[in-house]
Amino acid sequence: MNVKTKTLYLRSPAKVNLSLIVLGKRPDGFHEILTEMIMVDLYDEIVIEKIVDPGIHLRVSGRPIDGDPDRNLVVRALGEFLKSVRGKYPDHFIDGGFSVDLTKKIPVGAGLGGGSSNAATVLWGANRMMGVPLSQDEVIGICRNLGSDVPFFLGPPRSMGVGRGDQMVALSPPACGYILLWNPEIPLSTAAVYQSLKPDTFEFGGRRELTENERSTRISSLLKSGILTNSLEEPAIRLCPAVGDGLRFLEKIRPGNARMTGSGPTVFARFDSREEADSTRQKLIEILGGWSGVYRILVESPFPSG
Repeated sequence: MNVKTKTLYLRSPAKVNLSLIVLGKRPDGFHEILTEMIMVDLYDEIVIEKIVDPGIHLRVSGRPIDGDPDRNLVVRALGEFLKSVRGKYPDHFIDGGFSVDLTKKIPVGAGLGGGSSNAATVLWGANRMMGVPLSQDEVIGICRNLGSDVPFFLGPPRSMGVGRGDQMVALSPPACGYILLWNPEIPLSTAAVYQSLKPDTFEFGGRRELTENERSTRISSLLKSGILTNSLEEPAIRLCPAVGDGLRFLEKIRPGNARMTGSGPTVFARFDSREEADSTRQKLIEILGGWSGVYRILVESPFPSG
């Protein structure tokens, strides 16, 4: 229970949903999905410090974040972490709190998982700073309560999210390559996109969860097909036509390799060559404006377990 270090300097990666299939509605009100996710080397930067003062103290620079700072996922994650540690070790006095400096470089609300990644990163860091008082399963349990894709960031760099997206099935490491990202810099609400889904597009009606066998069959089918798909693209394009503009541009250059990530509005294309990706990015910005970048696909997790 002794503090092993007072300060950690961490990088928090972005994710890309190569595919996202909405299969139906669950009894708990969430959607039953399959989503193949990878990590890329677009990072937020985090400095986390164990301090004597109680509470969680967050400072944010870089890209602005909307909403109540006290409800930020970083603050919630560290609060839940301290609560869990104190509950697990009631006979130990655990004082103080954490100070976090967060530099946002990942576009916010863009389908790139920046907030979820931040939460997972500080949980991993805090656990090590305090001598690993919580097991990996206990940390993952906190992650799942914070958001569907938070657990992904503490696992392999390529995984399949099933259920409501919070249960991870590890996949083999992704092939090396590059991802071109483009965002029209137009806000798009995740809730609004899901609300715009047409139930008649779901694979099954009614409210139920898939069985393990059904999930395994669908995962195998998706991976064997090699086809990228995203059930949320149609409603996202209705709400934000610029998403369609970006997809059409990238699909002409990289047929079968362009999709929207998450609930948008960011779209992406896969490339083998950085030079081709950079050249495409320049043309894309000249024609459509917005924000864009080229990033390497990660083949190893930034956060080793154990």
